[in-house]
Amino acid sequence: MAPRRITEAQAVQALMERGARPLEAFPGTQHPWRCQCLTCGEVHTPRYSDVVNKGSGVCRGTCRSRKISNRLRRDGTQAAATMQRWGWLPLEPYPGAAKPWRSRCAQCAAVKIKRLSHVRNGHARCNHCAGRALGAVAAAEIMTSAELAPLTAYPGQQMRPWLSRCLRCGHLGTPTLASVRLRGHQCWACKAAAFPVRHPLDEQQAVACMITHGLEPLEPYSGDVNAPWRSRCTTCDSDSAPVPGSIPGHHRACPVCARLDISPVEPGYLYLAVHDDLRALGWAVAQGRHRLHSIGRSWRPLARWHLAAAQDAWAFGRHLKQQLRGNGCPPVPKADAAPDMAWAQTVSLEHVSTGGVVRIVEDVAGPAC
Repeated sequence: MAPRRITEAQAVQALMERGARPLEAFPGTQHPWRCQCLTCGEVHTPRYSDVVNKGSGVCRGTCRSRKISNRLRRDGTQAAATMQRWGWLPLEPYPGAAKPWRSRCAQCAAVKIKRLSHVRNGHARCNHCAGRALGAVAAAEIMTSAELAPLTAYPGQQMRPWLSRCLRCGHLGTPTLASVRLRGHQCWACKAAAFPVRHPLDEQQAVACMITHGLEPLEPYSGDVNAPWRSRCTTCDSDSAPVPGSIPGHHRACPVCARLDISPVEPGYLYLAVHDDLRALGWAVAQGRHRLHSIGRSWRPLARWHLAAAQDAWAFGRHLKQQLRGNGCPPVPKADAAPDMAWAQTVSLEHVSTGGVVRIVEDVAGPAC
């Protein structure tokens, strides 16, 4: 039986009923269709099949952000009560469900950075009480024994990326201490063998694999290495749903970053650029001069670090982002961000100076060219 053909009138009516007004002729059920959200007025390009058959929202911008915000919003008193119920005493006002919240363990008095969303999902145990806490010296010894030389201080959590240099090949990476403790040497430049996924991965192994490849899981692990896992890229903040079993062996698992057409093993550079009108600073990785020309006249190049491999520049970029966000320096407001630079790779100069950003990179990469 032949599939039912959707006419343009039927397609337009279906999108109008779901809160969108088409701005062009119907291209087909499987092609992007330029539409305007009737709620916020933003223009998006959803697919008819995703909207009608899969139930995906038409608006992937403001409306989606509002829905997520409303779903995660909690009253500060209720949030504090939840933390106390799980054995944590908040030390500062409630920042939001998914944001770091400095708290003290009610049992051992250790101060930790927790997130209400993690605590509510069952990740509320104190690693000091469980005997899993590691000091900076012990953590550095584990990395050194695995032939990895840390270039920065211990980030304080085993699941956080740690900028390190491989003592075998000299390339940089950001492995987590958890992955190093679990599998030993973790350099994806000299270790061509794929991450062993022939056997099922437990949750700790799977999360370590995702974080090593620059992805932050947004939902619990299903236990199936062949099932899509909704995650967010730690470089560009784009959401995707990769399959854990297909990630190993690929330097960048994020489809947005992969489209940059940059070879991780060839020479590349990390550069900083300033937008004077927005009072913003941005950073990115490139090979050759075409990228600097493509960012537009609004961005003024500030500094550049040439490296033997582009993957080393990516590692320095992730370290820079981690340091800035950890010090409370937010990106440029998304509504004001210029399209020439990825929004997630920017920082407002209202919270940090250009010299301060340059020093963060120079501390690990040396003087700029």
